[in-house]
Amino acid sequence: MQPTAYEPDFTKNDFAFWARVVHFESRYWSINELLTDIPSQNILELSSGFSFRGLAQVQQPNVHYIDTDLPEVIEDKKQFMKALDAGEPATGSKLETIPLNALDEEQFIEITDHFAPNQPIVIVNEGLLMYLSLPEKQKLFKTIHTILSKRGGYWITADIYINRGPVPEALKRSDRLTKFFEKHKVHEQMFESFEVAKQLFNNAGFVVDKEAVTDYAKITAIEPMMKSATEEQLALVRQGGRIQATWRLKVG
Repeated sequence: MQPTAYEPDFTKNDFAFWARVVHFESRYWSINELLTDIPSQNILELSSGFSFRGLAQVQQPNVHYIDTDLPEVIEDKKQFMKALDAGEPATGSKLETIPLNALDEEQFIEITDHFAPNQPIVIVNEGLLMYLSLPEKQKLFKTIHTILSKRGGYWITADIYINRGPVPEALKRSDRLTKFFEKHKVHEQMFESFEVAKQLFNNAGFVVDKEAVTDYAKITAIEPMMKSATEEQLALVRQGGRIQATWRLKVG
């Protein structure tokens, strides 16, 4: 099971805070980018946390969006959504917010049956795979492959994270966030390389249809991040190389 939400404390390191915000912004927009050029009337989001992508998507007509996470997260999220008072969805659109453990295949498939029959669906996620062991990843791959083989559609995942080894001291995040990552073995669950990740997806019957390209013009936190960075931190970021990608996958 994926962990519940947490509240990281970034106050000790301004650069670490803004770098994290840049990362989350970039990851969010990367999924939206890969949704734009495919039929995306039926969207299921896994482990959505406190992202409100669903609210935004149903402002377009004829979109059925199902937003899922663990029960305790969904209960809190429903309260937030009431407070936001975003208004009614556009004509023909519908937003459902439903509890789901993504590793429960029976429940997963039952929820996909909420969509109109014989229509393709798009499954999206960000912030899930790095919490799953290899057997758990493979179980999830199998479930999604079964669904997309029957329905047609795509899987967009922003969770292609590469383990580059220990984080340099100058780039470390807050102690609280570091402990959270250690508790859930986040770095150990990351992929060894992009090539290894691609092979695992290929072995599960998927092919990469498209990779997102970051549009830094959309990232509002770039400027404060750069202002807060030291020369050492910038040099370490450049040397570290890319650690994350967002892929749109389809059944091969």
